[in-house]
Amino acid sequence: MRWTRTLPMVLLGLLASSGAFAMFRAADLVIVPVAASIAGLNGSNWTSDIEIMNVDSVTIDVEIVFLECCGNDNSAWFGNIGNHLGGRTTVGFGHVDANLKDIPPGRTVYIKDIIGTDFALPGTKGALMIFGYQANTLTNNSPGVPSNIVVTSRNYTSGTALSGASYTYGQVIPGLPWYDYLDPGKKSLGLDHLVFHGLREDASYRTAIGLVNISDRTTTLDVQLTLTGQDGTQIGQETLTMAPLSHDQEDQAIINLFGKTLADGIQGATLDVTVPVWISGAQSPAPALIAYVSKTDNVSNDSDYIEQAFTKPLPWDCVFNGNCNATATGLSMALSWPPALGGTQAPSVPNPSHLRPPAPRAR
Repeated sequence: MRWTRTLPMVLLGLLASSGAFAMFRAADLVIVPVAASIAGLNGSNWTSDIEIMNVDSVTIDVEIVFLECCGNDNSAWFGNIGNHLGGRTTVGFGHVDANLKDIPPGRTVYIKDIIGTDFALPGTKGALMIFGYQANTLTNNSPGVPSNIVVTSRNYTSGTALSGASYTYGQVIPGLPWYDYLDPGKKSLGLDHLVFHGLREDASYRTAIGLVNISDRTTTLDVQLTLTGQDGTQIGQETLTMAPLSHDQEDQAIINLFGKTLADGIQGATLDVTVPVWISGAQSPAPALIAYVSKTDNVSNDSDYIEQAFTKPLPWDCVFNGNCNATATGLSMALSWPPALGGTQAPSVPNPSHLRPPAPRAR
């Protein structure tokens, strides 16, 4: 659903945490913003492989939730463990891969074509929410003890060369920690908008724009996309409505979203992403958005992943010295605890309670 009508802003409260730093990848909840097992434009056939590394000091299990594209309200899907992928048959997962249980510290698990094989959902794309927790702690009586992971994925298309050899072209897509999100309530810190540069739509390249709503299960976002040309002139502006826990990807976005044509030959464009309006029925709403851009060669289908970027510098004094006071500028390390005082190092951050993985049903 797409619309541009301005609505009154409903602010029912904001999560104290906010987006953070692209180079910090470890978390107990990691988002892979797009994964697929689907045919695409110009003869492409997209597949996604993922690698999950246990960076904690204990043996862990992993649970993976798939948020299917496009325009779906995935809140009910998220709440049913029978839809999800894990390592233990006794827990109630609808999809089981034994490699996702009892992962030792420092060990990496590799899954090929995760959407088409482990989820058995060929012909689909969407986002992945990947939870790490101490091994065998997700039970009928416990939601699991959070543990840190780092995730990398590769999204690629394959083909056959004239020599008969097979090949792949694709892009590495890093897993983003849950705290690396756009927060519409953090304008003063510069965390209320994301930027992308280098967008292109012409005879040689096409551009896709993707969005993932990782808010609480009742929050809907209006996401405003503003496209600007190399000369600083606004090319267009569009607003998309994101249902709770929804994923959206707009292919050939400069044409299909902003009304341009191949003849316009758009190159080097900049995209600004904001959330001017959000609506929630939650007692403690947590509006949060992750976005991405993919630029693809129309001949080879080779793709470049353009990662979301904040426009504020890293607060190095907070990150490296622990001086996270209330007046610190830039991106704050104080994600969900009071600001550290007197040089006290900020603790590790578990993901917020509204994004805990679905627990097994009592039997």
